Amino acid sequence: MTDVLRVPVHRRFSDLDPLGHVNNVVFHDYLQEARVALIGDLSLVSGAGLGQVLVSQDISYIKPLMHGREPVMIDVWITRIGGSSYGIAYVIRDENDVIVAKATSVVACVDESSGRPIRIPE
Repeated sequence: MTDVLRVPVHRRFSDLDPLGHVNNVVFHDYLQEARVALIGDLSLVSGAGLGQVLVSQDISYIKPLMHGREPVMIDVWITRIGGSSYGIAYVIRDENDVIVAKATSVVACVDESSGRPIRIPE
């Protein structure tokens, strides 16, 4: 596991469903923001011709997330590095530091021209 990166993500009024909760689909957007911040912070998954695609994502919703002015804080880190893919874990916290969701993702490295999986460069 690498160090944990904490990423602030602001909620928008349009993120809410008719009950006033942040819609479950919007959580995927929040995770993407955290994932992009993490990937941008890593040198191990970059290089010419190297692309990355999201293979899977799983979210466990623990508590409803309501609208708030303070950002949601997402802790994100690498959980494993394989031959051509790596795992990411996330913990989403509200403005009171209460865990509202946990998630995991698998990202595969691919050749940008062919779209086929490739080994993660040394």
